[in-house]
Amino acid sequence: AMTRYGFDFMPQDPRGIWAAPEGARIAWFKDPDGNTLSLTQLAPEA
Repeated sequence: AMTRYGFDFMPQDPRGIWAAPEGARIAWFKDPDGNTLSLTQLAPEA
């Protein structure tokens, strides 16, 4: 199982997802070994 992880200096929504100014959405997780991983949803192209 992975644990949701965030950073205090980045505002995140209740699910722990940060929305970058250009529209990308990023979520961070820690795996069972303590490695920090992220998933990124890129912003749609205009």
